[in-house]
Parts: sequence; C-alpha cells; structure tokens
Amino acid sequence: MPSASKLFQDRPMKKYGLLVGICTSLGLMFFIYIFYSNKGHFPSLQVEADEFLICAVITNLAGFLAWQVDKILDRWINWREHFLARFISGFIANGVLVLLFSISASMLLLATRNDDIIKLGILLGLTLFIYEIFYGLFYSYRYYAKNQVEEMRLDRLQLELQFESLKTQISPHYLFNCLNTVSSLLFKDTVIAEQFIRRMADTFRYVIDNQKQKLVTVREEIEFVKAYYYLLQVRYEQHLTLEINLPKNLFNTFIPPMTLQLLVENAVKHNRISREQPLLIYISAQDNTRILVSNSKTTSEKSESFQIGLTNIVSRYQFFTTEKVVVKNETRFMVILPVLKDLHGKHTVPNSLVLT
Repeated sequence: MPSASKLFQDRPMKKYGLLVGICTSLGLMFFIYIFYSNKGHFPSLQVEADEFLICAVITNLAGFLAWQVDKILDRWINWREHFLARFISGFIANGVLVLLFSISASMLLLATRNDDIIKLGILLGLTLFIYEIFYGLFYSYRYYAKNQVEEMRLDRLQLELQFESLKTQISPHYLFNCLNTVSSLLFKDTVIAEQFIRRMADTFRYVIDNQKQKLVTVREEIEFVKAYYYLLQVRYEQHLTLEINLPKNLFNTFIPPMTLQLLVENAVKHNRISREQPLLIYISAQDNTRILVSNSKTTSEKSESFQIGLTNIVSRYQFFTTEKVVVKNETRFMVILPVLKDLHGKHTVPNSLVLT
C-alpha cells in the first residue's frame, strides 16, 4: 500500500498524457465545428488531415501554456485564501496569452478568416472559463483531501503518543506496587490504607477519563499529581518532598495530560531516595509563561534514561506550540514547559528538545 503522501505526489507523465488527450480532443471539436459552419458538411479527416494536425498542435501548445501560467499564479496567489482573485487573474492571464497565441498561430498556419477567428475566440474563451473553474475546484479538493489525511495522521500519532504515556501509568508493575503497599498498610494503619486506596482510585480515574483528551487544565493535572504524590509519600515518607508553587493565572492554562506526573515519576525512578539522600521535586513558574519542574539529584547517573519519557512529552507539545521544551541537566535536573493558552492551536515543529 502506498503511503498517503505518495497518493498526492505529482505524476508528470500521467498529467502530460491527460493534457494531450484533452487538448487533442478540443482541437478536433474546434476544427469540426468551424469547418462545418463554413462548408455545411463534416470534414474528412483523410483529406483535411494536415489542417487537423496543425489545429491539434496549436491546442496542445495553448493548453500547455495555460497550465504553466496557472502553475506560476499558484505560487503568487493562494486559491484557499483568495479564490475569486485567483480565478479572475487566471482567466484574464490565460485569456490574453492563450487567445493571442492561438489566433496568431491559426492565422499564420491555417489562413483563418475573420469570422472563423471570432468563432475560435468565443470557443477558447468559454473553454478557458470552464477550465479555470475546474482547475480551482480540483485544486481546492486536493488541498482539502491533503489536509484531511494530514489531520487524521496527526490525530493518530497523538493518540499513539498518549497511549504510550498511558501504558506506563497502568502497567502491571505499577498496579502490583500499589497493591503491595495496600497489603502492608492494612496491617499497620487502616486509615492510611483507606486514603491510599482512594488516592490510587483517583489516579486511575484520571488516567481513564483523560485517555482521549489532547489537553487538560493545569489545575486538573496538579490535582492528579497531588494524588500520585500521596502514593509515593506513603512509600518514601519524609524522604521525598514535592513543592508546588504556581500563580493562580496558570491554573486555567492547558497541558498534555500526565506531563507533570511523568516528570515526577522520572525524578523518583532515576534517583536514590533515602534518609541520607532525600529527593526534592519543585514545580514552579518562570515569568508566568513557562512551567518549571526541577528536582535535586541524588545520583551521578546520566540522564539518557529520561529520554523516552521526555521524547513523549516533547512530541505531544509539538502539536500545540512552536515554543521549545527545554531540558537542563546541571546541579539540578530541570524541565521547562511552555504555557498553552490556546486549546485549538496546532503547530508542528521538529527538534523541540533542547538539552543543556
């Protein structure tokens, strides 16, 4: 199966063949009509073969000229944004050039009379008018079809990225750890066990409810992170600290679901946490235009192991903004996320990950 992009690639040989076929047919019809209007009977293609051949060559050259003029105009004037202006400019430009070429060639090669020139001009004018309409409709349809295919491709890619992110949250390993913690708590503190189960249910509910959402509010994501942090705190106690300090105006902005949770999870997963080496995770704002997630480093390991989760985050951000996700691995590990204010914005840019 060819890819969607290949279906819309230009195929010059087929286009040239179609152009020659249409122009040759038009040349035949024009010749027959003008001949019949003058003689009162249809021409014999054996007797008038030379004239027909000349007429076919003229119409093919005129068709090629019109096609090239339209290709040039397509680069100057966009059909989608200025349909009427593009149609009128194409009709006028082709009308002047094609009519002058066709009439001049007919007068020189076929010795066309004045009344035949008028008939030829009318026929060419009507043909060019119809051609420009069909050219515009075809161009619009192809643009619409390309957009539809591209939008479907991007939606599918986004769902795949979302699915990859979700798989890490509902993996058997994650559930197994939670159930082990609940099992141990039931014999120690039933109150905390009940709270743990409630928070665990909140995290799974959030994952299920937002599995098809492209964006959620920062407020919703923060509540999810708090529930997730409670689960971690039961395990690591006071050795793990999460501080959240965001201005109120950012709570109504948007973020891809599970972005902050994934960064918190990465910090816990790739650092040693103990009484001697506590871990501090800090979520704050940078100039009210970016969200900063940083954590202390209790291990000297490189950050390559972070790349799968970070790549997922970067890839999802590419759907909504041209701003870059910045990652800094210095004395602290930091990820700086752009603030998304427009729920419907969609831009795609490559290489949005900056490591410093």
